[in-house]
Amino acid sequence: MKEDLTEKLEIVKYKNKYAEQVYFILKENFKNPWSIETINASNPFSRKLVALYEEKIVGFLSGEIIFDEGNILMISVKKEFQNKGVGRKLMNRFEKLAKKEGVKAIYLEVSEKNINAIDFYKKLGFIPIGLRKKYYKNGENALLLKKEVK
Repeated sequence: MKEDLTEKLEIVKYKNKYAEQVYFILKENFKNPWSIETINASNPFSRKLVALYEEKIVGFLSGEIIFDEGNILMISVKKEFQNKGVGRKLMNRFEKLAKKEGVKAIYLEVSEKNINAIDFYKKLGFIPIGLRKKYYKNGENALLLKKEVK
């Protein structure tokens, strides 16, 4: 059975002091991780969260809330903490925040080859609504997913 660490997990707002830890999580999971500058970049629509486990950052979510629409730009969980409820808890917190701010739907893009991520998003209630051809630098297509916020 997969361990669920969510009881000991704390979801808090991102602060720039977390950038280095977040960068290492992204580097662990992506060939071309965001730079520290990109991680720290924000605008009035930005909503960023981190998952803390015993005072250490184990997950990161970057999203935006633009009027009645939410967008997930990035979610990443430290490899040793994957499949243990961290990503789900980050997504649920973003959805609660979005709902509170009047969001009607949340969107995200994911590589159509990233089956694990697609399965994860579908379990959270996201449905495929389109395809963005050659969306990524490597030429891969992105699946556009949507979840109605209720």
